Amino acid sequence: MDQRTFIDRRLGRRSIIRGAAMGAGAVGLGLSGAGRFGSLAWAQEASPTASEFDAAACYQPFGDAEPVQYEKLADPPYNIALSNSYIGNVWRTQMIKMAKAYAATADVAPLISQFQVNTADRDDAAQQAAIENMISNGAQAIVILANTPTALVQTVQQARADGIVIVSFDTTVHTDPPDPSLDLGVTVNEDQVEMGRRWAQWLVDQTGGEGKILMVNGVQGTGVDQERRQGAAEVWNANPGISIVEVIGDWDPGKAQTVTATALAANPDFAGVWCQGGTDGVVRAFLDAGVPLVPVAGEAENGFRKQMLEYKDQFKGYSIGQSPGLVAVSMRAALSLLMGEPVPQAVSVPLPEATTDQLVPGVNVFPDAPDNFFTATSIPPCGVNLSFEEVDAQQV
Repeated sequence: MDQRTFIDRRLGRRSIIRGAAMGAGAVGLGLSGAGRFGSLAWAQEASPTASEFDAAACYQPFGDAEPVQYEKLADPPYNIALSNSYIGNVWRTQMIKMAKAYAATADVAPLISQFQVNTADRDDAAQQAAIENMISNGAQAIVILANTPTALVQTVQQARADGIVIVSFDTTVHTDPPDPSLDLGVTVNEDQVEMGRRWAQWLVDQTGGEGKILMVNGVQGTGVDQERRQGAAEVWNANPGISIVEVIGDWDPGKAQTVTATALAANPDFAGVWCQGGTDGVVRAFLDAGVPLVPVAGEAENGFRKQMLEYKDQFKGYSIGQSPGLVAVSMRAALSLLMGEPVPQAVSVPLPEATTDQLVPGVNVFPDAPDNFFTATSIPPCGVNLSFEEVDAQQV
């Protein structure tokens, strides 16, 4: 990267008010710091026109992440950019649609003068170049879903030195090992450990802490799979009456159905199912086998939530999702930082969750939408309340 390019277009550094902030390595920790951060003085008025946005509720910190606050550069509206690294699956496509839909909402549209979007298609150099181009085109804040977390470190460091607000989400920008002394902006994610823990605790509550649980895991070796299993293990270890049978579903409905069918042939007495993804395949396996449905804790696929409604007299379900709406929360965090408002160094987005009795068609389950649509289109504390129609209407 030619750093002179950045120097020539330097915007001037803004001062930064921060504690000993934790870097992206804070992702995956518990929420022990939430109360401390929540006690900070959020007394300033909410962002202009942000009637449904609650900063204190939305911006929960991971672990002991400290608040970051920049000097306000100017009044809105702002030039905002989204740098995406891949668009080859439904989650990524829906993420970009949600970003565009969110930028057009009544609360947010007055705060954005231009919204730039680029997809680098799994190419680190292309993503670096795209970020430089976005800055050349006037971007004051860039929201990043990185292809390779460490590949963008230098690019982000220089952007921050030039006064550009950086917020990365899902696959966040960080060094390996994390170096909290570097200014790599703010990160936004969901707490995968807590997600796994909540699924497990719900099943303990449903079963009375007794019985055999089928665990349908995700892609082995990934951080998400490891962290979700870690959270579940904490609960299982505290409940010796629970026994576990583990299979690998790779977050895919077809494979999850196959491995569940195999597990049922040897274990028709499961008391519950803990599933990271492909959850609708798990339910189909029970139905095909003629085995009575049991409590199922799984992801937020529309297919699973439709099953929760259709078979509500036969089983109870609990659904939590890794929301494509993380992009909207990241955009909101970028706007807050531009306006001089405090944001934790590492934001833990509230987990979008629903039990069977909390499902509302058209709100958190969509009967007319495809099974692979991700239902977590609303994160109310963050002012993210998008309908299927608003998301589906966007072009990628």
